[in-house]
Amino acid sequence: MAVITKIRNYSGLLIAVIGVGLAAFVLGDFLGYGPMRPQQFHIGRIEGNAIGYQQFEMRAQQQIENWQMQTGMSAGPREAFQMRQQIWNDMVREVLMEDILENVGIAVTAEELYDMIYGDDPHPYLRQSFSDPATGQYDPQNVIEFLRTLPQRELSVQNQWMMLEDHIRQDRREEKYHQMIGNAFLAPSALAAADFKNRNTTADIRFIFKSHNDLDEEISISDRELRRVYEDNKHRFKQEASRNIKYVNLPVFASDEDRENAFNEIMELKDEFAQIDNVQSFVNAMSDRRFDPTFHARGTLSPQIEDEIFDMPVGSVVGPYIDDNAYILARLADTQMRPDSMRASHILIAYQGSAASNPQTVRGYEEAEQKADSILRVVRNNPGRFPALANELSDDPSAAMNFGDLDWFPDGAMVPAFNEAVVEAPTGSFLTVETEFGFHVIHVTGKAPMTKKVQVAKLVRNIEPGSRTYRNEYGRINAFATELRNGADFEAAADEAGLNVREADRIGKMDQTLPGIELGRQIIQWAFDDDTRTGSISRIFELENNFVVATVTGKRDEGIPSLNEIREDIRDIAIRERKQEMIAEEMHELLAQHNLDDMAEKLGLEINEAENISFNSRNLPGVGPEPKVIGTLFAGREETTKGPIKGNNGVFIVEILHKDETIVPDDLTQAKTPLKNTFKNRVPSQAFNAIKDNARIEDNRALFF
Repeated sequence: MAVITKIRNYSGLLIAVIGVGLAAFVLGDFLGYGPMRPQQFHIGRIEGNAIGYQQFEMRAQQQIENWQMQTGMSAGPREAFQMRQQIWNDMVREVLMEDILENVGIAVTAEELYDMIYGDDPHPYLRQSFSDPATGQYDPQNVIEFLRTLPQRELSVQNQWMMLEDHIRQDRREEKYHQMIGNAFLAPSALAAADFKNRNTTADIRFIFKSHNDLDEEISISDRELRRVYEDNKHRFKQEASRNIKYVNLPVFASDEDRENAFNEIMELKDEFAQIDNVQSFVNAMSDRRFDPTFHARGTLSPQIEDEIFDMPVGSVVGPYIDDNAYILARLADTQMRPDSMRASHILIAYQGSAASNPQTVRGYEEAEQKADSILRVVRNNPGRFPALANELSDDPSAAMNFGDLDWFPDGAMVPAFNEAVVEAPTGSFLTVETEFGFHVIHVTGKAPMTKKVQVAKLVRNIEPGSRTYRNEYGRINAFATELRNGADFEAAADEAGLNVREADRIGKMDQTLPGIELGRQIIQWAFDDDTRTGSISRIFELENNFVVATVTGKRDEGIPSLNEIREDIRDIAIRERKQEMIAEEMHELLAQHNLDDMAEKLGLEINEAENISFNSRNLPGVGPEPKVIGTLFAGREETTKGPIKGNNGVFIVEILHKDETIVPDDLTQAKTPLKNTFKNRVPSQAFNAIKDNARIEDNRALFF
């Protein structure tokens, strides 16, 4: 998206950079940065490579800034947290893959890179970056022209191209690595024959099954048997570190007194709001939300005022009314005939100190203005040169891909000065306008039909808890916390205080949310702190308009848990196995004397049927995944009836009605192809997973975020 739509995001970058430095200073002191605990100032280590906090956070802020520029929205805590997660994953992949690729000796030559840029089959990254946004068509001449003028472009644009080259080169190296592994796979004839037979031999069957859940028996499990079942099944319970917690979440809502105060405050301003001349300044000074200059078409305002305000004279005031948890006075500030959408192209000329400038920008204000005026004269005399000049001269990076064409955009989508200039100028005209980003040479290329729109100034007073309400609720949660520290039972104390207890089990170290709490990182970090033990009581967390007190009720370390930690789960498995054994014994005795129909009648079971079952089938129709049952049908001796078979959902007796044996061809060339393709398709994901599983990765992110 064009640079001019992103003005509001630049202030956030400055704050973020200051925040990085401040956080580094505070965290250095807090974590004992220096001789005492220097290792904890690292986000982590990947195969011995330390990832420093500042290194990581600067990359995170750059990613956040890019996201804000692309979306036009500010990144909240949730989005920032998710981007940090992705950055960590990217860094893990970069470090691990670079080590592997260097050790193997995989490189990309200059000739290969040239071919991926200029050849008949350009790299997909290049197609994505240089395709026409309107048509999706890729034109190699755009790339050639861009690279011809690259040395004359801003350093930031040159850096972007170098980054794109690096991505192309790295992607090609990984592709070679995956091809190397994939081509190493061999499909012996015996394996291909077995696979062909497994895929094409089918059977039609009838079966009965009895679930262990249908057996109502009291089962006693000895400690010895419990230990045996644990040893047989413990690998299934390998786990990440997690915590169980209980907590009370006391939301602080506005009281009746707070609502009355908000109403009285806005009513005191109503007469002045209706008479004031400078409405925008008044709103910005007195309202809880800044003045919004947007012009609204019908259907875009609150139903509470829309019908009335479109027929009122300018200056009229409506309200107060309640919307979005606020009292609002609405004044009709202006009416205009405006298009719903517009289309324009632009050439941005930045100068030192403008929002689009960078450290390499040396052009001053007057020089930028003169350059914009010079370009305006050229394009007015020769409109066809506009795209080429935008590609060559514009300080908007998107011009390299769209030649300055911003496509259709809604009224109000651009920064105000730019937006109003396009609204007021006729279609086909050229003009210049100054915004916070610099000087824009604009070509207005299209407008939708005009329609009546209204500009509404809103004086807003949010309905929020007042200081007295906060004090009262804090006193309530503090009394509860004091009872806990005096040894009171968590649930009993909560019940006494009229607070609801919530539970969250198996919280991960890098989880972000808790039930009812969207931003719960502080609580999760506390739960995983080395000093927090089972039964510990937290401090009072203040999270927006919520007070939270928590206690840890369970801790699980990374790896295979002890028998005591999963005793009930192991007991359930042992009981299921015992019940299946009892069902199997009963079925075995009946099978010696009865056919399937008689057995079904005696056991009170239904007979199920299934056709065209193959060895490669995953599910048994009407039952679900039963690999052991399906495998038994095609293994061992060719009995007509097989069982009892202990499956996932119960114990089975299966009768084979018909088996269609396939003939393995002499030429297995085609039969080997599916095996090879399946393996090659799995290489990109599973190869990296194998590398990661065997890597030395130390992850300290939970200490910082």
